[in-house]
Amino acid sequence: MLFKVGMLVESTQGHDKGQYYIIVGFKENKILICDGEFKLLKNPKSKNQHHINSLNYIDNEIATKLENGLKINDQMIYHAIVKFKKLVKEKKYG
Repeated sequence: MLFKVGMLVESTQGHDKGQYYIIVGFKENKILICDGEFKLLKNPKSKNQHHINSLNYIDNEIATKLENGLKINDQMIYHAIVKFKKLVKEKKYG
């Protein structure tokens, strides 16, 4: 599976199973993810790609900024995840 920065993913393994995150980078064969609330940009969670599931949704604003080397903040990540959860709840996505 091809993972990209700005993509929303769900943890499938570990104590955080079922939690949503946004991919903020890559390190060796790990994916760096944040949720803007508990896992912040200053210390992103490192996760094996086999332990996350893509939600086939990319937050374009975050993806564009990360790809162009611009700064993002934890609040942007948190609100992108809240926005996605609202879309799912309203059955407008997934």
